[in-house]
Amino acid sequence: MAESEREQRRLAEKLSDWLNLTAVATLVALLLSVHNFYRSYFYVSQQLDVTVTEVSYTTNRGELYATVAFANSGNRDAAILRVEPALWRRREGQNPEWVPLVDQVPEIAPVVPRTPFVVRAGGVEVVSLSTQLQPELAEQALVATHGGAFLGVRVATMNSDGRLFRLEHPIARLSVDEAGRIRDANPLIHRSLPGFQQVQRTPPGDVTPPTAHTPFVWADPHYK
Repeated sequence: MAESEREQRRLAEKLSDWLNLTAVATLVALLLSVHNFYRSYFYVSQQLDVTVTEVSYTTNRGELYATVAFANSGNRDAAILRVEPALWRRREGQNPEWVPLVDQVPEIAPVVPRTPFVVRAGGVEVVSLSTQLQPELAEQALVATHGGAFLGVRVATMNSDGRLFRLEHPIARLSVDEAGRIRDANPLIHRSLPGFQQVQRTPPGDVTPPTAHTPFVWADPHYK
């Protein structure tokens, strides 16, 4: 009889342990469910990183190419409204500014994919830019104090709250020799840019050392 009671006690203890384990597992599952619900419907994280990865200028053909990556590490979608290359120059009667380059390279789309488009939460999109830039126009845009002409990128974005942001930043300097001709190019951006902040940078651009975000940049010399 005593043996039977001990066996019943052991069974009761095992059942109690199993019930406790089940209760803990249920509580953990409930907490995870609440956390996921909060993250999905209440918690908002909006972060968009803009990284220029490559710039190239085939000078004597007047063809400029650039690649820009958009990484959305937030939990809300981001809209890319416009991406365009630009040249720092003075238009008649105005102060120097980033002037968009809009002349198309024959048979090549200026922006791929076409804007506007959406970068999904947790996603990455890579944009290819191409445009015509006659070397004479770049050489006329020489900034004497910095020894070259400056290429930049202009980006317009919108977050999920409908707020609009504009980025303007130098991406490369076209070095000009004593004869006033382009000889090569150097990167002027060594970091990712925040896509949901107002960023308006003028030449000469970043002065920080090169990093993993520094784009590959090149330009061939300009010969008449």
